[in-house]
Amino acid sequence: MLRLRAKHRTEMRYAGEVRESVNEIRLCPRGNGRQQVELCEIVTDPPTEVHRHVDAFGNEVAWFQIERPHTGLIVDAHAVVTVTPHPPMPQKAPWGLLLDRALQDRMSDYLAPSALVHWPESVDYFAQGLEVDDIQDVGVWLRAMERAVNDSIRYERGSTGVDTTVERLIQVRRGVCQDMAHLFLALCRRRGVPARYVSGWLFQPGRDEPGESHAWCDAWVPGAGWVEFDPTHPDPNLDHYIRIGVGRDYFDVPPFRGTYVGAPTEKMSVTVEIADIGLPTTAG
Repeated sequence: MLRLRAKHRTEMRYAGEVRESVNEIRLCPRGNGRQQVELCEIVTDPPTEVHRHVDAFGNEVAWFQIERPHTGLIVDAHAVVTVTPHPPMPQKAPWGLLLDRALQDRMSDYLAPSALVHWPESVDYFAQGLEVDDIQDVGVWLRAMERAVNDSIRYERGSTGVDTTVERLIQVRRGVCQDMAHLFLALCRRRGVPARYVSGWLFQPGRDEPGESHAWCDAWVPGAGWVEFDPTHPDPNLDHYIRIGVGRDYFDVPPFRGTYVGAPTEKMSVTVEIADIGLPTTAG
């Protein structure tokens, strides 16, 4: 169990004055059985009132508007979260349990293609080449697929964009965590395994430079429910992961989305700093 303090900063610099800036952000961690959220606050510069609501996937969304002219924008998200390891995988998870009609109806969003997750013929050929489809246990298959995606795609920053499709990824065989997550989701849904995109942060002790946002996946395992998988870091150490949001793909949970009137964006930078601040002590 770890108690982590995270700071996510988004900084925008414009080529001149802008106004009527309207922004939507998903940077507040969500509580679940693996993490408890003590604090999440959003601070902007220029300062303005920040409003919050919950979206269709249960994610907390903050939004704000800045009408007066400004030449830059800084959005800081501060969070304190206690995270624990994931419970162990069940001993058996047969494929037949995924054929339950009620489950399929309930998970329809996470079984169907989405804007960035689909499986054309190229994905079929890719999956056939992995030679894991004969595995009889869902959990074992998912771990094998997690490793197979990692082995097949080279991590390379700048090689893809936020709108890169799974088909394009298979062609170039290089990308970042978001791309590997999308490919893993496509392979799962193709086999009838409900799977969803997870956005958040990854604590990496000893890292000398600021981190960045991370992406991984949830897949539905019979007997266990949602289980987390990370094809960028197979068999992940989940008490180092802070979950923020879930959706069908990246487009459902972008950390920052906005519009404004005025000069073009000159520079955008994102940094994430995470520290282990220790569990609170109990007097006795």
